[in-house]
Amino acid sequence: MPVLMELRVKVSAAIATSRRNTNMKNTLIAYSITALTALAFLAGCSDLKDTLPNPSSGALSVHPDGWVTASSANFHGKAIKDQDWDMRGCQACHGKKYEGGYVQVSCRTCHKEPAGPENCITCHGGVANAAPPRDLNDRTDKAVKTVGAHQIHLLGSTLAGPILCSECHKVPSTVYDPGHVDSQGPAEVAFNNDLTNTKTTGVTPAPSYNASNATCGSTYCHGAFKNGNTTFAPIWNDPSGTQMACGTCHGDVTKTTLAEKALPKTTAQGGTHPVYPSNLTCATCHGDVVDATNKIINPAKHINGKLNLLGAEQSF
Repeated sequence: MPVLMELRVKVSAAIATSRRNTNMKNTLIAYSITALTALAFLAGCSDLKDTLPNPSSGALSVHPDGWVTASSANFHGKAIKDQDWDMRGCQACHGKKYEGGYVQVSCRTCHKEPAGPENCITCHGGVANAAPPRDLNDRTDKAVKTVGAHQIHLLGSTLAGPILCSECHKVPSTVYDPGHVDSQGPAEVAFNNDLTNTKTTGVTPAPSYNASNATCGSTYCHGAFKNGNTTFAPIWNDPSGTQMACGTCHGDVTKTTLAEKALPKTTAQGGTHPVYPSNLTCATCHGDVVDATNKIINPAKHINGKLNLLGAEQSF
C-alpha cells in the first residue's frame, strides 16, 4: 500500500506539472498574439495618419466652404439650381419650414420672406417683386429674353397701368405646383386672362408668344382691337422703347405729327374711326386719357379693355 500511494503521488505531481507547463505555454501564446495585434494596429494608425488630408477649416461641416457665399462656386443657390430648384432635401436637417430643424440652423435668418427659401424671389426677381430682373441665371439685361420687359408690364408706365403676372403666366400657389419647377425653362407663356383676350367689334384676339424671336402676337394690349394694328408683334426683349411708340398699336409710326401717328384706322384704311378737322385733337373726344399735346395723362384708362369717349368708359 505505501508503494501504491507513492506511485499515485508521483503520477499526480507529473500531471500537475504537465498542466502548469501547458497553461504557461497558452499564456505565452496569448501574450504573443496580443502583442502582434497591438503592433499591427499601431502600424495601421501610423499609415492612416500619414494619409489624412488637412481640414479646410477648424469646424465640422456638412456643407463645403463657401456654401453661404454668393460669389463662391460652392454657393448653395448654385447647388439648388443644379437640383432643378428642389429644396426638399434641405428640410431633412433644417426642418419642414426651414426654421432650424434638429441642426438648429435656420435658413430663415437670411430668407425672411413668407415661405422662407420657397418664396418666389429666392430664384427670380428682387426685393420689389418676383418678376425679373434677375432671371434664373442672375442676369439683369433687358435684352435677354428671360428678363425683357417684365418690370414695365408689372409696374406699369406712362402709357398703361400695371398688369398681373397671371395675364401671361400660370402663377403657382406653391413652388412645387405642377408646371412650375418640374419642367425645363423658359417659363411657359399662357395668355389665359381677360386683358390680353379682350374682344372688340370685329376683332377676337388670339394671343401667342413666339419663344424663338421673343414676340407677342394678336394681343389686345398691342393692337388686336377695333381700328388697331392687329398684326403688330412687339419684341419682348427690345429695350429701345420703339415697341411702345404711338403708332405701333394704333395709327402709323411713319406719319409726321403725333396726332397723325396715333390716329386709329379710318374708313380709308379699312377702319371706322372718323377723320376730324385739324383744329381738333385726340383730347377732344378722349380728354380723360390724353391732353391737348397727346400726352397720356391717365395710364389707368389707356389699354384697359375699354374705350374712353367723352368722359365715359364703354365697350367698343
